[in-house]
Amino acid sequence: MGREGIGHEYQDIRIEAACGEQLPRIEVTGQVMARVNGLERVPKRSPLRFANKTAATLSMLILLLMITVTAYAASEYIQIRNKAGKVKVQHFAPDLKPQGVAARYKYEWKLMDFAKPGEQIAYYFRGEPLSEGTGSLLQFAYKEQRITDYSAFLEQMKRKNSPVVLPGTAGEYAFKYGTMYPRYPTKAELNSSPFYRQTLSGLIDEAKQDQKRNLFMKAVPWTEAGGVQVKYTRQGAFIDLSATLLHGGEVQVYQEPGNKPEKLKAEGRDIVYNHVDRPDIKPGFSYHYLNWYNEAQDAYYRLTTYGDRILTKEQLLKLAGELIKGGL
Repeated sequence: MGREGIGHEYQDIRIEAACGEQLPRIEVTGQVMARVNGLERVPKRSPLRFANKTAATLSMLILLLMITVTAYAASEYIQIRNKAGKVKVQHFAPDLKPQGVAARYKYEWKLMDFAKPGEQIAYYFRGEPLSEGTGSLLQFAYKEQRITDYSAFLEQMKRKNSPVVLPGTAGEYAFKYGTMYPRYPTKAELNSSPFYRQTLSGLIDEAKQDQKRNLFMKAVPWTEAGGVQVKYTRQGAFIDLSATLLHGGEVQVYQEPGNKPEKLKAEGRDIVYNHVDRPDIKPGFSYHYLNWYNEAQDAYYRLTTYGDRILTKEQLLKLAGELIKGGL
């Protein structure tokens, strides 16, 4: 997949494509299409919208990931609740979609050229407004790292404290590569951490001394996963499985015309099946995918099939059931 914008964990994700190893064109715009409101109750903050206007590389997702879902009957908005009755996944009608989101990608290539694979970048852009989620001038980006050895990926999931451990196989599909994405700092962490305050102060000082540039950035460590994704393959066919870690938040999915979501069950778990017709890409072009929520992990999953042999709806649901039985 090509590089795509990703915000405080998956903000502004646009996944292009209809062939090869690329996924169907699924827009998961963290700022608009799907949000995860955090426990801090920062205005509209989320791990999908999450907190920061950032850019990053994303092979799916993502991963990732909160997805454009579509026109459902006007009064029938899909919800998934936890055992306590709290709404964790909420779909909204197309006319409720927020408008006027600014482009986030004008300097993404500079961030990606600066970063090494697997690196998180803290950056300050002169003249950029405060991040709506955190109220901070310090923002974050991440450069994707594809790990092609499953044992190394398993170790990475453990090292980054992921409550989700994606398996080495998905049905008859074998592991091709895995990626992880950081959980960006919250508003409280940005305000309380001397490290982040010093990082922002240092970048602003750098900007004062160099009036010829507007973008100032620095690699910063990360220790906690915000999302996990694996691509599986079998004779030219592909399965993409991702989990977005909500960290106490909830997913808000803004529907778009063209999709036909349907709430189903697999192994006792609520599943949202999405069938998408996209004649604007190619006459007769369509695709489908599944989403579900795992309360024990507080994770939101996406399962996609594409490539030379696309699984049927029944096969996709069966695979989801097997993955859920396996702990996802």
